This record gives sequence, structure tokens and C-alpha cells, in this order.
Amino acid sequence: MENTVSFHTLGCRLNIFETDGLANSFAKLGIKTVTDTEKPGIVVINTCTVTNRADSKNRNIIRNAIKNNPGSQIWVTGCYAQTDKEVIEKIPGVTGVVGNTDKSKLPYMILEKTDQIQTNQSPALDRFSYADVLPQNHTRAYLKIQDGCNRVCSYCKIPQARGKGVSRNTKDVIDQVKFLQDNGVGEIILTGVNLGWFRDESNTKNFNKLLLQILDTLEYSRLRLSSIEPSDVGHELAEITLHPRFCNYLHVPMQSGSSKILKLMKRSYTAETFYKRISLVKQKNPNLFIGTDIITGFPGESNLEFSESLQLARDLEIAKIHSFPFSVRKGTTAELLKDDVSKEEKKERVKLLNDLSKEQYKKFGEKLLGQSREAILEGDGTCLTDDYIKLRLADTTKFTTGQFLNLKIGSYEEPNSVLKEGHFLGIL
Repeated sequence: MENTVSFHTLGCRLNIFETDGLANSFAKLGIKTVTDTEKPGIVVINTCTVTNRADSKNRNIIRNAIKNNPGSQIWVTGCYAQTDKEVIEKIPGVTGVVGNTDKSKLPYMILEKTDQIQTNQSPALDRFSYADVLPQNHTRAYLKIQDGCNRVCSYCKIPQARGKGVSRNTKDVIDQVKFLQDNGVGEIILTGVNLGWFRDESNTKNFNKLLLQILDTLEYSRLRLSSIEPSDVGHELAEITLHPRFCNYLHVPMQSGSSKILKLMKRSYTAETFYKRISLVKQKNPNLFIGTDIITGFPGESNLEFSESLQLARDLEIAKIHSFPFSVRKGTTAELLKDDVSKEEKKERVKLLNDLSKEQYKKFGEKLLGQSREAILEGDGTCLTDDYIKLRLADTTKFTTGQFLNLKIGSYEEPNSVLKEGHFLGIL
């Protein structure tokens, strides 16, 4: 179908926001978003490059999109498009490859290529220049306030994909918050590569001030942070977590519980300082849900260093662990280190971390049994509380997706074929 577009989005919340933005930009130019089954005229694949596995998945999805959509334009954008443009361009059937730097210009570039608009009609666009972004096919809205990263973590390819840190104009952020709230969006998730790096118009680091400005604006919606670096967790943020419109949740990447491995990773903290910062915020807010990321199998990680990661996660009662096996990324300093942990050992360590995550998520939720929580009804029929407890209702047919429901937290239920994560029963 002409004047239609479909999307495949891989990776992080930042990509989800940008896909939503592209869909809204296309809509303003008369291009309707459809599914692949409706034979779109344009297919946009928004890629990730956080791991080697992600790169492989990107290529598979690109090839499948070409195979399943004969005659469609196939455009590839995102992080993999930024770092490995030449690889993608060699895939027969790809129409164009556009990196993150020019991602917001993609709808105009496509219409220029097909002579539907003139080159001089394209506005000046930067990394934040998307149409007003409402969530597409999900209930909670992502709001991009920052892009890029100035850190040099030895394992990370993202600075190559996203560039140096840059912040969105504060007024634009507040205006978008108001727009989302006015459109009935129940939860706004701030997203970026490194949220705490946010600078105001005077180039002053001012993330906590921005949070307070947003919270002062909110009357209906609640606010969640996608992720925050350990160095940005302190007394002021701990106080902010108690605000009634701030979701009772922080995701703080640990990456390792071993100071030796953290040093090799070129992280900016030790295991001891990570413990102190998380303990500080939990002293102020004892019931705060803490999630984290842990990379296992990093070069030099023996059983001892891995056990330190497990122990630190236990000691801090981390309620959700996203675990990743280390994979060497091209162009990073970790590429120079010997990848001396076998695939089998990495797989076993990921399993142990996943088991611990399941155990501690259940433990966190069981402390809340019988308590009432305000939860948003998601598109899959589950409900999510502000403190990140996933609830399942026996019957959701009389409610509307995106609606706030006041639910009691019931018994824990093991993962099943539909809900692949552990969850709790929601009681009206």
C-alpha cells in the first residue's frame, strides 16, 4: 500500500520513543502506520547494537523484512545503522541507511527520495526534533530528554552509536510533559543514554532540578526514570523518590559487584561506593524498588568476582536484575582484553543471576501482600504498579487499556506461557 509505513523496533526505551516520534512525524506528512500484514509501502527498522547478539538479530530482521515485503522500501536506522552502515548497505534490498544523527529527518528524506516533497520543504531538525510523541501500541509514554554519552566504559559501543552528550531544551521537555498529561497518558518515562548528565541552557548539570519542575507540572500522570547512573544517586534524588507523583522505582546499573572488574570496565565507582549510594537512598525510602544491570563473564571475572556480584545484589535486596553475558564490541577498549570466560560459564552465571532476580522480585512483592496499589492496565492485560509490581487480573474486559485501577496485591504466580515473568494476582 502506498503512503503506509510499518516499524520494527529493537533495543532500548530511547529507540521506542524515537519510533513513536517517527510514526507521529509520518502521520503529519500523510503516511499511516500499519502492520507488516497490511503490505506497507515503507518499512523502517530501528536497530540496536548493545551486544553481538543484537547485531545478528538486526541483520535477521532486515533480511526477513526484505523477503516478506517485496516492492516495499526498506529503511534501516538506529544504533547499528550509525556504527555499521557499510555492513547494512551490502544487504541486497535495503533502500537506505540513516544513523541516529539524522534519524528525526527520516520521514522527510524518504518523501524527498520519492519526490513527494521538495528538498527545501524539510525543516531544520536535530536529535530531539520529532512531532509531539504519543505512545504507539503501548500505554506508557517515553520522553527523550537527553542523548549521547561522554563516558568511556571499556565494554560499551553506545558512544560510537549515539555520540557525545546533548540535552533537550528544558521548556520543550515541560511542554511535552503537559502535552502527554493533557492527552491522558498515565505514566511518563524519562529516557536518554545518561539521564543524570542532563544540562540546562547554561550548560549546568541540573537533572534533579528538571525532575522537580516536571513533578510540579504533574497533576494526573506519574513519572518514572528509565535508568540512572550510580554517581547520580544521592541525597537529593533520594528525597525526590518520596514525591507522590514519582514512581517508587529506580533502575541503577551495577554492571559488576567486584571493584576489580569495575576498574577494568572503566566504571566511575567501586563496589563499596555503589553499596553506599543505594543504601543511602533506601534509608530515606526503605520500600523503593531497585532494579539493576549486571554484565557477567567480563575478561578476568573469576568465580570469586562473580560471587561478589551475586552477594552485592543480595545485600542490597535488588528486586530486578537484567543480566547479560559479556560480548566483545568492535572499537571498544575491552576488545584488547582476553575474553577468557567460556560461553558455557557465561550462560551458567546468567542463569544464577536470573534465579536470584526471580527470588528477590518475589520477596519484594510478598512484603506488599494485601496492600493496595494504583496500577496502569497494560495492553497485554497485566497491570503495573508504580513500584514495578506486575499484576494479573482475572478479567480485564470491563476496563480500558491505559486506565488506572486501584488493586490489592495477591499471591505470587510463577511464569507461564503467556506471562513469561513472575507476577502477582491483582484483586479489585
